[in-house]
Amino acid sequence: MELKVYNHQKKEVGKIPWPEALFGEKPRKGLIHQVVVQQAVNRRQGNAHVKSRHHVSGSTRKIYRQKGTGRARHGDIKAPLFVGGGRAFGPRERDWVSPIPREIRKGALRDLLLVKQQEGKFWIVDDLGLKQPKTKEARALFTRFGIDSGLVILAERDEAVEKSIRNLPRFKATLLGGLEARDLLLHEHLVMTPQTWQILLQRLGGSEGTP
Repeated sequence: MELKVYNHQKKEVGKIPWPEALFGEKPRKGLIHQVVVQQAVNRRQGNAHVKSRHHVSGSTRKIYRQKGTGRARHGDIKAPLFVGGGRAFGPRERDWVSPIPREIRKGALRDLLLVKQQEGKFWIVDDLGLKQPKTKEARALFTRFGIDSGLVILAERDEAVEKSIRNLPRFKATLLGGLEARDLLLHEHLVMTPQTWQILLQRLGGSEGTP
């Protein structure tokens, strides 16, 4: 199995072997789900905070005597039952981050790349043809490839590509170091250069497919 390499005019200019030994034959949906959910949890701010009866301002005096009034027993006015009192069992600040093992993250990325490849939505482009920030040129490029929602992965910062894409809805340019499983799910097509593919392969644990 091979990946076709195109130029920005969508003309085939070469092929790259697909490392089947690294990616396998069938994606593991359970693994993908696990990573995507945990990454979503890790993005939670965790800064929700309310005051309990111990934190609100108010007198600590018992509001009336314990017995003889015919009313329920109460302590101070800061109890959750009263208006202006503290909240019972309210949210407190917490850290939601739970590290995902490196091999689990890599496995999810490999499986998502396999899904894109099997669906025919994985594009290797030798030259994006964007030498300066031009949203119109970026739109024309993706239209030429029939891409209406795409993730462009960059090996290093490219101001022309990033600025050309950022105003296009349903498109995103991201660096390899910031690639997440969620990005691959949110965008239908995947676009990168052979050089970026080579670096990504090395990070995922394989060296096959080097152009």
